[in-house]
Amino acid sequence: MNDLDLFTPAPGIPEVRLTLLAVPSTVALARELVRYALTNWGFDREVISDSALVMSEIVTNAVAAARDQQIRLRCALNEGAPLLECWDPSPELPTRCPEYLMAENGRGLALISAYAKEAGTRPSSTGEGKIVWAQMPA
Repeated sequence: MNDLDLFTPAPGIPEVRLTLLAVPSTVALARELVRYALTNWGFDREVISDSALVMSEIVTNAVAAARDQQIRLRCALNEGAPLLECWDPSPELPTRCPEYLMAENGRGLALISAYAKEAGTRPSSTGEGKIVWAQMPA
């Protein structure tokens, strides 16, 4: 079960954060977070849809890496475009699997690369875990 902790820094600051438990149902909540934020920030339907897809792939990887642990999502604006981030406590980086057209798993990083302007990983500032991020086109 998820314990929702929604954080918005201050009115007018385009950033929303959410701390959730890394379980499969979290993926749907991550999509809704992105839809909520980007709709309120005035983005068009295509950017919202693409961003929700990318965040769901990022969070799916976090759920696999840190099952039943807390993860932190962040949706913000960077130079007028959506920036999507997910922290998880696992130091293991996501890896790209061979792509098979009919595969149900292993296509997440390929989808992220196809829709994001730029994407990557970085260590957490605390030294614990990693942040997987995607900068979307505006």
